[in-house]
Amino acid sequence: MTIEVVQHSFGRPGSGGPIVALERLLANSKREFAVISQVEPANGINFSLIRRFRKELIAHRPSLLHVRGLGNEGFHAVVAARLAKVPKILVSIHGTHRDLKSPQNFWKNWIVRAILEPATLKLATHIATVCEFAAERDFLLPFRSKFVGVVPNGVEVFPLYDTRAEVKKELGIPFDELLCVCVSRLTLEKGYGVLADALRLQDEKCLRFSIVIVGGGDDSGSIRALFKGLRNIRVIFVGHQSNVVRFLAASDLFVFPSLHENLSNALIEALSFGLPVIATAVGGNVEVINNGGGVLVNPSEPLELADAINSLLEDSVLRKEFSHQARCNVVENYSLKKMVSRWNEIYDGLLGSKS
Repeated sequence: MTIEVVQHSFGRPGSGGPIVALERLLANSKREFAVISQVEPANGINFSLIRRFRKELIAHRPSLLHVRGLGNEGFHAVVAARLAKVPKILVSIHGTHRDLKSPQNFWKNWIVRAILEPATLKLATHIATVCEFAAERDFLLPFRSKFVGVVPNGVEVFPLYDTRAEVKKELGIPFDELLCVCVSRLTLEKGYGVLADALRLQDEKCLRFSIVIVGGGDDSGSIRALFKGLRNIRVIFVGHQSNVVRFLAASDLFVFPSLHENLSNALIEALSFGLPVIATAVGGNVEVINNGGGVLVNPSEPLELADAINSLLEDSVLRKEFSHQARCNVVENYSLKKMVSRWNEIYDGLLGSKS
């Protein structure tokens, strides 16, 4: 069966930004797509994965393959597409291994960053990014002629509702106590070491509030251990949640201390719920927050993060102002409708072009 556009995905459903963005596109676009999927990491060059992708692509006979991700996520798909003689291969950039601050395996990270990522970009016929920051990265300079545009992730803008009573009762938090929320995978790359240090600085000042951390990972418990010993600040880990929005709707402030980022779904989802945001001034965070809804702090600066949390928790007027800005920001710049429309514009342009 011939499908004009085939989508490539890496990861389990709901497991991260690229696959969540794809799920939203599939559910909301009128265009018909097929999907070739890679659930587990390839762990090096995986020839059986390339053969499977090639077989699936030959069966679909697409004019365009959209590959989501660089390096080991996208490399196998672009190689398979070349072998299957897919005319056009669009790679969208959602992140890069070169940004990792503490890779688990130095040599594996070096191979992906120095060999597989450049190979993926070289084999692509077209390139897009999810934020302006990524579009200006130096490693893309040799491939500027392939660049077709920026397509930010999009979220549904739901009517606001309040789950404070329900969630706070469930978590054992007094109803009148302010609640912060963090949503991301539990890794040091997401800045949890910095957040723990910031909370210790606040704990000494006896500022009482709670913070709920939503996200999977941390199988060893090493990140959870960073938050032990706090006396006045309650930190609650709830793990991976299929329904994140109930925690957003129960919170007063979203804290996002990531050490590097492109365009975070969690960040724009928080803004869509009218949550004031404190985010680090890295990657796509800057362009998002510059459109309104919160404040930026320097990464790896616990004191600056602590001061920002204190300021917003103590200023209900400013929180209300940021809440209004946050909703307007998402409606104007990061709506699901805009994301779907922009991807379809790019697909139409590539399918109608000669090169």
